[in-house]
Amino acid sequence: MAMPCHTDREVIKKGNAMPARFWLATMLVFSATVLPGEALADQRALSALAPSLPSLGSRLEDVRTMALPEGLRLICEADEGTPKLADPQLLKRHNSRDPSRVKFCTIIAPGSEAGWELASIPSLAGPARLWLLFVEQGGGGRHRLARVSLWAHRDGWDKVASTLTDLLGQPDAGGDSLLIWEDEQHETLMFLDPKSPDEFAVAVADLRLRKLLKSPGLSNRSD
Repeated sequence: MAMPCHTDREVIKKGNAMPARFWLATMLVFSATVLPGEALADQRALSALAPSLPSLGSRLEDVRTMALPEGLRLICEADEGTPKLADPQLLKRHNSRDPSRVKFCTIIAPGSEAGWELASIPSLAGPARLWLLFVEQGGGGRHRLARVSLWAHRDGWDKVASTLTDLLGQPDAGGDSLLIWEDEQHETLMFLDPKSPDEFAVAVADLRLRKLLKSPGLSNRSD
């Protein structure tokens, strides 16, 4: 099923529990329109959020070796040998993008007998769930990291917002629920999901890599 295009406000209103909230982050980061301003967004934001986060543009095969707390595991959509998941739909995406061209990855941990579960990693915001988006660059299965997003408890909002403002300057868009920093190459975004007021997301994207999502061939021919 193809993912419909929404305005930011429409997406926020329709935000829901994962995986819908994952799509909320994707739609906001890849469709937000920002007025010109002083705010900058660069990879320093990733280091501030969690020193262990991979850099934008990293190759998927390199990110697979990232250091994780004991017992945790990185998995990506369409991976072979993925352990049984408590939520079988965890990595399912309800759109037409070819999983060989666009890959979504997250961190899991052993759960109950039902299977492995979505895990949290240490971050500036406290324990946070990590989602990574990779897009194929140049063909041949070479995937580069285009976006990193973290979901954390609402209590961490002020700390993260203050840290990013000190680091990147005043955001171009501000308010109680949406902050955006953008430059020619990167975009950093924080937002609250109205469907889950106890949580917020922060995402950092490479603007040049995100353009590849509009390249021909990223959608299945069956659409």
